[in-house]
Amino acid sequence: MKNLLFICLLSASTANAQWKFPAYTSIGDTSFYRVDADLDMALAGFKDVLFYNYFTFDKKQYEEKSRIMYFMYYVDEQDPTHVYFFHFLKTRRGYESWFEYRINQDWVIENDELTMYYTKEK
Repeated sequence: MKNLLFICLLSASTANAQWKFPAYTSIGDTSFYRVDADLDMALAGFKDVLFYNYFTFDKKQYEEKSRIMYFMYYVDEQDPTHVYFFHFLKTRRGYESWFEYRINQDWVIENDELTMYYTKEK
């Protein structure tokens, strides 16, 4: 299995988000994703990014038969106006790992094949 050696630090000036992540595709300043054909490689990369950013992988959310295999969000008490989303999906393209930093409001997150909902925490 290849080791992901390239780790970056992103400091988004407008959102004040900081990320450390391996080579992912950037969407805007604060969102990243990666598509892998191999489940084991994709899941290992997803867990690594969570680990590098001080989050833990909650195995209870991971179900191999589900297309939305993992969906988690986190609102930092020091910045309640934004939310971190982590999702791991099984799609026609492969296994997709997503890491997003958005304004903390109600969201409908649409993928080409799947739709996820987030309701802002009060």
